[in-house]
Amino acid sequence: MNLKVYYRITQDRAGIPMDYTGARHFVVPEGQVVEELAKAQLAADYQVPLRAVEIVSGSAAEQLAARCH
Repeated sequence: MNLKVYYRITQDRAGIPMDYTGARHFVVPEGQVVEELAKAQLAADYQVPLRAVEIVSGSAAEQLAARCH
């Protein structure tokens, strides 16, 4: 399943506050929790702590529900 996740980065790797938003597509198998996977991948890519990544919208449940209607 291909999902678009909107995210926000709240601090850089030194802990200095920042406000960066973006979107990224993730391809995940059915039944896998995309939010945790996305947070871990984004934290690694931007080299920030996991707590600095917030998923803003685009949860798997929201997108799946939209596709079913």
